[in-house]
Amino acid sequence: MQLVRLSQQKRRKLLLLDPYPRNNPYHLSSSERKAIWFPKLSLPVIAAYTPENWDIEIQDEAVRDIDLDYPADLVGISIMICYAPRAYELAAEFRKRGVKVVLGGVHPTYCADEALQHADAIVTGEAEDSWPRVIADFEKGQMQRHYKMESFPSLENFKNPRVDLLANDAYMTRECTFTTRGCHFDCEFCSVSPFNGKSTRRRPVSEVIAEIKRVKGFVCDELVGRIGRGSMLEAVKIAAKIRFGVEDGGIFAFVDDLHNSNRAYCRELWAALKPLNIKWGCQSTLFLGDDEEMVKLAAESGCVSVFVGMESIFEESLGETHKPFNKVKKFEEEIQMFHKYGIMVNPGIVFGFDNDDESVFERTVEFLIRNHCELAYFNVLTPLPGTPLHARYEAGGRIFDRDWSHYDGKHVTFTPTRMTADQLQNGFYWAQHHFYSLPNIYRRLAHTSQRLVPRFVMNWEFRRVIRRACPKGELTPVASVIKTLQAKLPSVRMENPVPNALLTLKKMSGQVDQFLSIKTRKHEKLTALMVELEGALDHLNAAELKTRIAAAANQAKVDIILNFEHLRHATPQALHTLLDGEFFKKAAPSVRVRYQKLSETFGNTLSGQNFHADLVEEELQNA
Repeated sequence: MQLVRLSQQKRRKLLLLDPYPRNNPYHLSSSERKAIWFPKLSLPVIAAYTPENWDIEIQDEAVRDIDLDYPADLVGISIMICYAPRAYELAAEFRKRGVKVVLGGVHPTYCADEALQHADAIVTGEAEDSWPRVIADFEKGQMQRHYKMESFPSLENFKNPRVDLLANDAYMTRECTFTTRGCHFDCEFCSVSPFNGKSTRRRPVSEVIAEIKRVKGFVCDELVGRIGRGSMLEAVKIAAKIRFGVEDGGIFAFVDDLHNSNRAYCRELWAALKPLNIKWGCQSTLFLGDDEEMVKLAAESGCVSVFVGMESIFEESLGETHKPFNKVKKFEEEIQMFHKYGIMVNPGIVFGFDNDDESVFERTVEFLIRNHCELAYFNVLTPLPGTPLHARYEAGGRIFDRDWSHYDGKHVTFTPTRMTADQLQNGFYWAQHHFYSLPNIYRRLAHTSQRLVPRFVMNWEFRRVIRRACPKGELTPVASVIKTLQAKLPSVRMENPVPNALLTLKKMSGQVDQFLSIKTRKHEKLTALMVELEGALDHLNAAELKTRIAAAANQAKVDIILNFEHLRHATPQALHTLLDGEFFKKAAPSVRVRYQKLSETFGNTLSGQNFHADLVEEELQNA
């Protein structure tokens, strides 16, 4: 008996904290959390790598208030960048009480010097190999200040995350696990590759399956216990939630950043999942939808939801962020492929790329609604520390807000290129409200025949959060003008077409296009709209374009720049129609219509013409 008491006295208490400011307007209510929120695995993993002679408690501030008087011997806090200020507040409170505090996660890894000012020790990089050393040094009273990852931990014989320590009945699901780490892509704004490596490590399939069986059994036993302890009414409620797929445990979440990084691995894993009869969701590339065999296999193994990093519906923006493997022209077909097999598509969208102007919000939301995307996560581009984007914006002097709590994808922290910071912020708000309006929820979900109840509940709870946390936001007149100017007009009167001199030098095909494509965007430096012309210009579509330009100029009150560089063919009559300076002076007297790459492309045709141009091309090219 004396030995047992002595052993009990030697047990120490570890408190692991996941900070989330309680006054954050995006802080979720209980019903919102149970519909759309699942826990991060960082703390359950740390708990798994803590020696068995420690008692461990996990407190998630998204779920409950932190107990500042908890009798901990050691406190560990995992920090995402946007929660750093709150984490520092909690660390200060425990240190005032004489408790040692260790900080880890993404933020201390990229801002180590700062984090060291608020902690007794920090752990940088993935922590599975470092954490046992932290505990051993603490027990000896020799804890160091900085524990650095020496190499990426092996994912073989990985200890099962302690999801049993998470609060029950608090999340959409606690059935969370992972299959891979790292990402071989190099998206400029993303912190995954710098933190987890630019290659992918994979867990053995047998170990993943064994963990899923264990967690599934644990959750089922707990549900049975809740039904047995509660009233008949409570039992009926739980049974109804299980039936409609809205109870904790109704779906497994693979929290990998790139679940489908290796198709051979996925085939093996998904084949092994099929006999388990579970529903699951993951983060995936959208181009998985190019392979029907793989999508079908995923669906047959239980996949019901994919979060896809779509980011943008504009090729230029995807190229800017080093994501050219996303092909905009394939997006609709890829989404349809997932829908064909009943899989919900949940795109991640980012606003604020250098290519984005004020039209990006409406055009993106319309695309998502038209393609029946069941959910979408909208974010403002954020220059997170440690990313190439942060380095580029820092070098360019574009970062104006260094409050880490604003680095949550919901605040503008940098100076955009083709719109103001306020326009970007308001457009983000507008997109949230418009996408999750009741009519648009109906339009997006009306096509679905699977898991309609949980999909509607998720949309409803997202709507509640947005209505509470986001101002409504407004789009400027320029936004609708840019959208309106986008057009594809037929070219039917192409007698004696003149080829573009620049394209002729490049030995382009001499075939005359049948359409005039009009692409509009905000100029990067000038207060003007850049109208890019492609295809063929005849006098009919030139007249229509001229009318549209005048109307747009009057509505937006900005100059218009017509760029002829990529226009393949034009008839002399069409050029004469479009270069009618007197028309623009009368129709849009308050603005100027300017011409770019005109003389270089159709100079011989214009010889002797006196067209209206308020700014010569050389000035535009140097602007």
